[in-house]
Amino acid sequence: MLAFKQEIAMRNAAFVLPAALVLAACATTGEAPLPMTTGTTVVNVTALYRERIMLPPGHVLTVRVEDVSRADAPAEVLAETRETLTGGPPYSVTLGFPTSQIDPRHTYAVRAEIRDPAGALVFTTDTRHAVLTQGAPASAEIVLKSAR
Repeated sequence: MLAFKQEIAMRNAAFVLPAALVLAACATTGEAPLPMTTGTTVVNVTALYRERIMLPPGHVLTVRVEDVSRADAPAEVLAETRETLTGGPPYSVTLGFPTSQIDPRHTYAVRAEIRDPAGALVFTTDTRHAVLTQGAPASAEIVLKSAR
């Protein structure tokens, strides 16, 4: 009977171990960036807007992780993603970039915007959402404000 249980456990290990690794990689405590073994830092962002409208097809959500340390210079973009929106908010995106780009002395923030099919700004970030350093989490929830 013991041999039978061990055989079942070994057969299921092929499925359980990869699933456990995926779950461990996705878990975040919100305390620090999630460095992965490949030297990649992952930032999870949820973007939403409070208006009770459904955007027509063709709108594009852009989310960026930026180094906002220098006051007199434009922010340096570390990661950016663009997604054509389908459905309503909230919209979740994950951005990854090399951990070597992070300087613990710098300040990083995420920002998001939604543009219509013609490229006109519809919603944008109006507050700073710090991530990664100085006690900031590796995730953010952004409430976008109407640009019109």
